[in-house]
Amino acid sequence: MKPMLKIAGSPNIVVTSDGALTVILPVSITRRAGRKRIGLPKDIASAASESDLTSLQRALARGFRWRGMLESGEVASAKEIAERESTDNSYVGRMINLTLLAPEIIAGILDDTVPDVQIDQLGMSPPILWEEQLDRLGLEQGAAIRSQ
Repeated sequence: MKPMLKIAGSPNIVVTSDGALTVILPVSITRRAGRKRIGLPKDIASAASESDLTSLQRALARGFRWRGMLESGEVASAKEIAERESTDNSYVGRMINLTLLAPEIIAGILDDTVPDVQIDQLGMSPPILWEEQLDRLGLEQGAAIRSQ
């Protein structure tokens, strides 16, 4: 039997006379971070959960959380964060570096419109000037990042 994708509707289970089950689920196919993603249609999907975030969005959130911990005095150093999170000190530093990105890049990451990039490409020694960061990604300064 050839599988079918049904774009909208309600979930349903059909039992055939020979006892086989056919499960029909509402599905939507979208592009996210340059990849095809199968998920629930927007009218059925509930509030976004962490699993709906890209790895770059999760890394950015971690960076801002860890930077806030440092600025508030909750922790004394990145090494202390690394011990709490059971991770490497250099990883914590790379995630915190993501908070220093140009506002256009951060907005593009959150909107999921930034071109496909690796976290290390942004987190390891990012240029200090925002113009240079945009150049590194091949983006224009002041221009909104467009969906591809």
